[in-house]
Amino acid sequence: MGGVRRGLLHSGLLSLAVLVVLATAPLSSEHSSSLPIVGNQAGNAAEPGEDDALRTPDDPVEALLQAERLLAAGSSALAARVVAPVLGASDPVLRVRARLLLARAMLAGGDAAAALELAAAVARQASATRETGLALVIAGEALLARGQPGQAAEEFLAARALLPEIAPYLEYRALDPLVQAGRAHEAEALVEQIVATAPLQRLAVAALESRRAWAEQRGDLPTLAATLDRLLDLATIPSYRASLLLQRGRVEQQRGDAAAARADFARVIDEAPASPAAALALDELAALGVAETVPIERRAAILFSAGRYREAVTAFTALLASDPTRAEAWYQRAIARVRAGDLAAGIEELTAMADRYPQDARAPDALVTAAMLLEWRNEPAAEVLYRRVLSQYPETVAARQARFRLGLLAFARGAHDEARDLWRADAEAGDPRAAYWYGKALAASGEPVGARAWWSRAYQRDPNSFWGQRAADLLSGRTTILQQPVAPLSLDSEADVVLAWLDGRGENLAAAREEIEKTAAPRRALLLLDAGLREAAGWEVDAARTELRDRPVSLAFFGWLLLERGEAAYAYRIGGDLATDERVPEQVRARLLAPIPYPEVLVAASERFGIDPLLLAALIRQESGFEPTAVSPAGARGLTQVMPETAAALARQLGLSSWDPADSFRPETSIMLGAAELAQRLRQFHGDLVLTLASYNAGPGAVQQWLAERPTSDPDLFVAWIPYRETAEYVQRVYAGYRRYHELARLG
Repeated sequence: MGGVRRGLLHSGLLSLAVLVVLATAPLSSEHSSSLPIVGNQAGNAAEPGEDDALRTPDDPVEALLQAERLLAAGSSALAARVVAPVLGASDPVLRVRARLLLARAMLAGGDAAAALELAAAVARQASATRETGLALVIAGEALLARGQPGQAAEEFLAARALLPEIAPYLEYRALDPLVQAGRAHEAEALVEQIVATAPLQRLAVAALESRRAWAEQRGDLPTLAATLDRLLDLATIPSYRASLLLQRGRVEQQRGDAAAARADFARVIDEAPASPAAALALDELAALGVAETVPIERRAAILFSAGRYREAVTAFTALLASDPTRAEAWYQRAIARVRAGDLAAGIEELTAMADRYPQDARAPDALVTAAMLLEWRNEPAAEVLYRRVLSQYPETVAARQARFRLGLLAFARGAHDEARDLWRADAEAGDPRAAYWYGKALAASGEPVGARAWWSRAYQRDPNSFWGQRAADLLSGRTTILQQPVAPLSLDSEADVVLAWLDGRGENLAAAREEIEKTAAPRRALLLLDAGLREAAGWEVDAARTELRDRPVSLAFFGWLLLERGEAAYAYRIGGDLATDERVPEQVRARLLAPIPYPEVLVAASERFGIDPLLLAALIRQESGFEPTAVSPAGARGLTQVMPETAAALARQLGLSSWDPADSFRPETSIMLGAAELAQRLRQFHGDLVLTLASYNAGPGAVQQWLAERPTSDPDLFVAWIPYRETAEYVQRVYAGYRRYHELARLG
């Protein structure tokens, strides 16, 4: 083994926690009570009294699972507190697991020296090779945190013999420390070994990506070009291939091979014209003076996809000058004008499309789009366009949208009978949105019995949609004002559902877990999580989703194991795979499609800011899919997708010291920031969920402007009138998700 067996105990850096752990084996519970709490990262200590409110399980196995969830959430202090009583457990296996978790908590809390000492003790004393190997991995991370990359690499590499199933991942973890230690030649050789032995192609790509980064830093063009060649041999995702081809073309330019560069830039455009790299490749061809070799229609489409709308307008105009029959160019140019801010010209061209290209399939959509843009400025003109769609294109999907919008305009001005006539046919055809609004029109006309019947139909037709859930609201007397939190909120009720399912199948947890352990990818994923290598575990989770595709019961249980450990993002991916698989009960699938992320942290943040944790869970699901490292195209970060400048302002308001923008990627911090922002918006809009959610997505200024321009106290009209498609869809999805979470809480 490596450095952990080299007599580190003489360093004098032991914390009191480690002295307690090492004092006796086994530990007694009274010793563990003296364990100090490890500080949170970035100086963001929990509020006084919050730690004391955490309910910790009496069962040591459950306590360790809770500690894992807290570690996954970035709550190292609470994880250490939960682990403490288990250090004195009678079962030696549980004691070792507790020590490993405590070492990881210390490392996460910033006490690398103490983590290293504890890992050394576990490595010396553990009887199982698996636990010894995990101790070496923790020791490697601690050494790296202390600025000793060479020794860190030794520990990662020493762990290979003890954890052979994830040996290539441990080699990958050693790559950058080896380079930092001046041992680049060893790292280069290791890359080749990883590529040859990687259980997944994704790991081979990651190793080659490390080599690419080193070559870029050195300015080593031959190695960079050769590495890009190899990556292109492995790459299958079009957008990723496009980025590689773009870089290879630029390298070839630097090496003086203009012909090869042009060929690669052209391949980017051919293989992935909608990718971000395509517009950059077009720019490179323009710099070489050969952009004209790309057909004008392709150039226009690329510029449009890249959001370069003014340039796209110019390109589409040139295309139409050469061929006025190109209806798609007319339509795309009109949309580009609107997105570039030339609203009047865009509306004019959209309206004219039905005259110039009346037989084109896009013509009715163009009229509806123009009408919806006009609604905010000239409702009578919008109504004329909607009626034109009904007259000229009566059997199209656009006609159904035109009827719906005309009904809204009629309803808003109090013409409820007219609205009913417009909505009835689509409601009877099974459209849940039309059924909901038809019920509203009946209610407004003084027909409550008929209204309830149609709301029931809307809910039965699509209970998971926004309009289905709004129908359930009206049937039960709920409003859009925030409901009181569900209490208590934990994974207990979730576990009951899974256990009842297994029991009904004549199975138990141990048997189900054993079945999972027989399959390579999920087994490696769980081991990588134990080692703290979350990203790599995610690659194996994706592989497991393929391996277990034809074994939905095992896949569902694997998702539950991940959720228990705090990996809601990975469980959610599995839930998506099982969404319509009736071989798994709906109640079990629903727990994976609507998981409770980091429940201990979620509840604490929700209680602190007075909001419903289920609302926060629904918001996180829509914002990031529960992925703590998510970054949006606009730069929003973390679970709750708070923009960096907003996060910094909230951090100051909350008194968080030593703020680092990277803290947004810690689930605990992101949840707290998102809860604080959500609470502010709820106060601002008096608890109205619709207005609050719209403001979280588009900003409070936009919501206030919309209310000023089209005043309404009807939340449904407000949603239907939201001018930003993204915000309208966001509000509907989070609201419906929130109501669904409440239904699951009642079922649990």
